[in-house]
Amino acid sequence: MSARPIAYVMEQTLGSVTHYHNLRRHEHASALASPRWLPIAFQPTRAPWALAGSFIARRAISSVIDEVDGLFVHTTTIALLAADCFRRKPAVLSSDGTPVSKRSMREGYGLPAESALGTRAKQALYRRVFRHAAGFVAWSDWTKASLVEDYGCRDEDVAVIPPGIDLAEFAPGNRDHELPRILFVGGDFRRKGGALLLQVFRDRLRGRAVLELVTGPEVPPEPGVTVHRGLAPNSEKLRQLYATCEVFALPTTADCYPLACLEALAAGMPLVTTRIGGIPDMVREGETGHLIAPADGPALGDALESLVEDPARRRAMGRAAREEATSRFEVRTNARRLFEFVRSRC
Repeated sequence: MSARPIAYVMEQTLGSVTHYHNLRRHEHASALASPRWLPIAFQPTRAPWALAGSFIARRAISSVIDEVDGLFVHTTTIALLAADCFRRKPAVLSSDGTPVSKRSMREGYGLPAESALGTRAKQALYRRVFRHAAGFVAWSDWTKASLVEDYGCRDEDVAVIPPGIDLAEFAPGNRDHELPRILFVGGDFRRKGGALLLQVFRDRLRGRAVLELVTGPEVPPEPGVTVHRGLAPNSEKLRQLYATCEVFALPTTADCYPLACLEALAAGMPLVTTRIGGIPDMVREGETGHLIAPADGPALGDALESLVEDPARRRAMGRAAREEATSRFEVRTNARRLFEFVRSRC
């Protein structure tokens, strides 16, 4: 009897939207994929999204559970109410970060501090859910370490498979400019460090570089600064900016694994970003970019100046970035790895 599909339950928030679309575009990367897509759109509610999203996801899972061989759920945020479903059909859970690993970032995400009791209670709840999973996909070694150390998952059950980037779409282009261009891509301007980057640009780089800001909020343009609003993920205009800018800057204060950094690597740009979450898994210090502490304006300025002032070094690091993307983050390769791991567990 031929294998039935696997249900891919995909949370639709932030970078997970791009991840979902990339997987869908390459669903035939493996003959074993057999996907049935169940996107779970984010809906503002009075209840916490972990509860509301898990309710929506459980309802979607219940509607197809008798028609599939197994389940893939990205992210673990929407998996809390489906433990009974995981007992009926094998499930692989996917995550870019865990509640414990993200606890220190709550302020950056605009969330109140969590008590030690609240942390332990949430950890116990996730542990109970995770016990029923057949396997896990972690986007980074940072996430895998938390799944194993904080939640008791077996090392051999956790596969580290980063999301992939289409190397043909995000490729280096013409960079013959009078002044080097610094690119920032972050929908949440505050959390992603946009205000700090703008101030550093004003103080140290205006007249020596151009700053291109891709964001959601209205940021007034000023000399040397262009603001791009409303650019959709993978859009032609966004890809053009990646192709023509020389340096990528994302001094984020709270992030797990921003896909914008992978897109920048694929486009052959050295990265200047922060040493938080799974970002150190992406960047080789001094080779493909520079890692700084969050909110460290002087270090951000030093790193950017070193690249603005040295075109040869900038180009060499850009070539290394592209090579890194080719060897580790090619979308078809990583999609195939994910589909095959899921099928092996389901």
